[in-house]
Amino acid sequence: MPVMIATAPNGARKTQQDHWAIPIISSELANTAAECLDAGACMIHLHVRDENQGHSLDPLRYKEAIKSVRDQVGDRLIVQITTEAVGIYKPEEQIEVVKSVKPEAASIALKEFCPDQSYETQAAMFFEWMYQERVAPQYILYDEKDIVRFNEYLSRGLIPGDKHTILLVLGRYTKDQQSDPNDLDQLIDLVDKSHLWWLCAFGQTESLCMAKAMALGGHCRVGFENNMLLPDGSLAKGNSDLVDITVKNAMSQERSVADADEAREVMGFRA
Repeated sequence: MPVMIATAPNGARKTQQDHWAIPIISSELANTAAECLDAGACMIHLHVRDENQGHSLDPLRYKEAIKSVRDQVGDRLIVQITTEAVGIYKPEEQIEVVKSVKPEAASIALKEFCPDQSYETQAAMFFEWMYQERVAPQYILYDEKDIVRFNEYLSRGLIPGDKHTILLVLGRYTKDQQSDPNDLDQLIDLVDKSHLWWLCAFGQTESLCMAKAMALGGHCRVGFENNMLLPDGSLAKGNSDLVDITVKNAMSQERSVADADEAREVMGFRA
């Protein structure tokens, strides 16, 4: 199976004070998308910002950003929007943005959509809506507890479909976080082998974590959201540098790199 590589170029927290090349406005996102496509990415994980560069789930801002990216790269990248709450948005608001935008794909943090059992029915109805409306979910699982709960939801029929894409997270959004590739082992032990799993990691060890993920059959999300450093600790010039490193790691393992259409087929996006 070819390696799928996504770029997460900005995230919810960093601004251009952290790095001049973090894309904020739609035109910057579109240019970054084109650069990362040329480097080998098949997907962009999209965040939008408000007028103060703060995190936003504004549907109009998403629609504008998606149009800019599509104008620049067409369908040659999967455009996945985030539903990340960042302590600002409630599950109902996260659901509403996906329904309003109706993107090709959206990332879903299970613990945000189901903070407790009382949210399960609402979440299950939304997951079914995504399935029926052909909005492809990627379920973000932060730890062993999340993975166990995801597997439980599948067994209970709360998550529809027969092909599931998940994102495992090595580390947390904290200052100077450095992910340890060895921490991946305990997560993978709990992941059903039928799932398509991706990994994101923090700090200059990102490339080591991605190399291990690929060796274990996984896929990669890299970018300034989680890491701005090259393997030698120097600052990357742009998000495409991190995609390029991941492509070279894939080639060293004799794995091909998927384009967007191949990724859609692998992940079972329905026509």
